[in-house]
Amino acid sequence: MTKKKIFDFDNDFGEIQNDLANSQNRLRQNNIKSKTNSLELQQLQKELESLTGQESESSSFSQLPKNDINYDKQYFLNFSEQTHREIEKEINTNANLLSPLTKTDYFVAFAIGLVGVLVDMFLVKLPKDINYLGKYHQKGSALTSEIKKIGGEGGDFKNIITKLEKTFKVNYDASTSKRFNNYQGDVNGFYPKTHRMMSLGHDPFFGLLFGTLDIWNDSLTFIDSKGIIHSVDMSHLGKASLNDKIFAPLLWLGHLLSDACTKMGLPVPGWGFTQLLQFGSLGENDRTFADIARWMYVEGYDLRHFLTMSTVPGSIELLNRLYHKKTSDPYETPGLYLDRNLDELEQNIRLEKMLFISHSVAASGNVAKIIMKRGNPLSFNMPVWLGLIKQSVQFTLIETRNKDAEKAVRNRNKINNTWNNL
Repeated sequence: MTKKKIFDFDNDFGEIQNDLANSQNRLRQNNIKSKTNSLELQQLQKELESLTGQESESSSFSQLPKNDINYDKQYFLNFSEQTHREIEKEINTNANLLSPLTKTDYFVAFAIGLVGVLVDMFLVKLPKDINYLGKYHQKGSALTSEIKKIGGEGGDFKNIITKLEKTFKVNYDASTSKRFNNYQGDVNGFYPKTHRMMSLGHDPFFGLLFGTLDIWNDSLTFIDSKGIIHSVDMSHLGKASLNDKIFAPLLWLGHLLSDACTKMGLPVPGWGFTQLLQFGSLGENDRTFADIARWMYVEGYDLRHFLTMSTVPGSIELLNRLYHKKTSDPYETPGLYLDRNLDELEQNIRLEKMLFISHSVAASGNVAKIIMKRGNPLSFNMPVWLGLIKQSVQFTLIETRNKDAEKAVRNRNKINNTWNNL
């Protein structure tokens, strides 16, 4: 099947080349006629001189300039180097390829970012009430508190959680090193409050891989408080059946749901890998980043608070997209498909620029929040920074995209508009 061309440049350039060739032939014929006329005039001048016996000064054609102009493509390209450079610059410029924002767009994007800051300050707050450093009483999030009640005692899903716990049991759910069978490795900091954070099978994202492998191998994979990776044989607690291995992803998911509403809860996605950050000297006790991350989890920085923190980037995305949809022109540009596609691309770029501004404002607000909370690491809003990183990558991809097709459409439209105005 032959590929359809958006622009049939071959036909267009072929027609232009034929027109140039025809013009060149006509110019050459005119040049020949001009030379012939010049010779005839010179001959006539000689005849007049022979009749009068003197040279005609007033009608001398001997001084006529030679008309040996080469009317080919090179002539049209070299008629002015400055003009040529200006044309080339205009063709290759990237100006206006990024859809510009209006003053209203900038104001709205900044205002939405401020909304995100207010949500972070007054809704997200901290995972729970805490007396930070023993002297700063700081309030926790009411939303996180309500989420934690869902599967707790008297919660709406308590019975469901209990059934899940009985049905989806896994060997990698050991909560202390005492359940290891003659394991020779030196295990540090693995106890009931931290075992879900350290166990990679309990990770809401990476756990699909590590949890499935642990079910297949009857093992437990975790990273202890010293950053040491362990893989412990847990087959003494019972080997997984064939059905368990076949449906390992479902077994992992069911167990994950059963742990979601426990007192300590599930860790933030990827949080177990923070135990590899065995560097830093933070606070009065010179804690490493791994120590700080472990303390944050114990103090309630878990998946449930992660959902609360996600309301900040969530509100930014929602409000920006609603505004963008309300103010965007429908993609009904007449003409070629690529023209309509370019209009859609420009509108998408406009949205991405607004999102970048809003996420930047929200991230700046989170820095201010950390300062206001006396440097309490529980103030760190991970989803806000993930949103900024995502938007920064998106903006970089926009800046470095291939713009050849856009330049071609833009230049073609300029030519058409100029031609119509002639």
